[in-house]
Amino acid sequence: MSEHNRHRRLLYWLVGILFLLAAAIFFVKLRYFDFSLDNRAGFFYRADASVSFDPEPGKEIRISISLPNRRTSGYSVDPISGGEKQFRTELQNGLRRAVLELPPRSGRQTVSYRFRLIPRAPVAEAPAAPPPVDSKLLPNEVAAARKAMLAAIDPENKLAPAALVTALLRALGTASAVERQPFTRQSGVAGTVEAAIAILAERGWPARPLRGIFLNESKIQQQPTLFLDVWYDNDWHVFQPNTGKPGLPEHFLVLQRKDSSLFEVSGAKNSSIRFSVTRVPAGAERLNRLRADIIGEHDLGGFTLFSLPASQQNLFKRLALLPLAILLIVVTRNVVGIQTMGTFMPVLIAMAFLEMKLLPGLISFLLILTIGLAIRAWLTRLNLLMVPRISAVVVVVILLMQAISIGANLLELPDFMGVAFFPLIIIAWTIERASTTWEEDGAVTTLKQLAASLATATVSYLVLASGYLQYLLYTFSELNLIILGVILLLGTYTGYRFTELMRFQPLVKQ
Repeated sequence: MSEHNRHRRLLYWLVGILFLLAAAIFFVKLRYFDFSLDNRAGFFYRADASVSFDPEPGKEIRISISLPNRRTSGYSVDPISGGEKQFRTELQNGLRRAVLELPPRSGRQTVSYRFRLIPRAPVAEAPAAPPPVDSKLLPNEVAAARKAMLAAIDPENKLAPAALVTALLRALGTASAVERQPFTRQSGVAGTVEAAIAILAERGWPARPLRGIFLNESKIQQQPTLFLDVWYDNDWHVFQPNTGKPGLPEHFLVLQRKDSSLFEVSGAKNSSIRFSVTRVPAGAERLNRLRADIIGEHDLGGFTLFSLPASQQNLFKRLALLPLAILLIVVTRNVVGIQTMGTFMPVLIAMAFLEMKLLPGLISFLLILTIGLAIRAWLTRLNLLMVPRISAVVVVVILLMQAISIGANLLELPDFMGVAFFPLIIIAWTIERASTTWEEDGAVTTLKQLAASLATATVSYLVLASGYLQYLLYTFSELNLIILGVILLLGTYTGYRFTELMRFQPLVKQ
């Protein structure tokens, strides 16, 4: 008994140290480093432009990346340490570009240019009129195709410019490859924009592609998004190619708006670019500067979450709330006494709900579970061994996911197409366990556990979907020490669960 008490006291000391350490770090961040409990307080965006390429043997490599306009973008753009530090900023044709020159290399290479975007008030500038549309002679079939497309959209030539561009983009979006062939050889959005530029030239309206990125942390990495920029009524007007909707989306950063390229790579081939964007509290910058002064930039200068690449920060932000969701599972099972299908299955299902939204996720999960249980019941009659039976269930779940995605695509229900985010093996084991529980304990017990699992998954989803809690537990990651301490304390709880108190309540009354 004394040995048990000694270990218990050691546990209490450990939990106390965790609580004090978390409280001390939390207080120092708030008091001395300008961190804030308000997730809308001072912040800046950190962006990584990662260029991948295959070097050509013996050739020097030159990389050039277009940067946003400091005056009109609403952000001050400054390079930061990390990535390739040899980048320099050059002014080319009035546009700022980040340029990097490398000696000959071999093998697939990836270099990153990291920059900071600090919000500032944009400066309005008078739009520069483009040169007249090139009126060089076109092949007869191309000129005829342009006129035929415009005649089909606006036969009386009465549509307003915005309405005409919207109708044209929608028509090109549904046009077949043969119908678009006179204007472009590209497919997808790039082909739509190229064809629209060629067709609008018939009306004498200059147009150009516009590229940029979303300042969105939910995307771990993103490719540049393409829009159409059209000149009429003495101004430029932006349209979304896939819908024809006018205007730029919210929190969109324009990187390429003129005829210059978004990025260029010479001395290499098969080049591509991806961007990662994350939001960083203003206090993190002051903490980084102090850390660099004390321990040196080249020593342990990167020992902080905020110094990681933006894509890695976004990944850890998604994982920031997992400790809290796990604490919820511990409370649910050890204190409340609710039995679920698998210990952490509700949390994994809730993470899939984040990609699909709650209602489409619940419907998809119930559909897969119902059909899977029916097929699992049929497989029982075949007297299969356990491993082949579970393997068959896994294959069935894959086929069901494919069927749901195909149906969602045909019915234009994009939220249901995220069904592939469900943890495949976990669902297969849930079907197997639910079927076994049905055979051993009956349908009522099975349905209760499934309902408890879905209820717990829903609550976990509400926790994981909280933007404020994510900000709090990522910015103040030391709070995970408190969560760890609470979990350790709950590990010593040996009292009655709430559900057991409800069961034994008639005895207490008697």
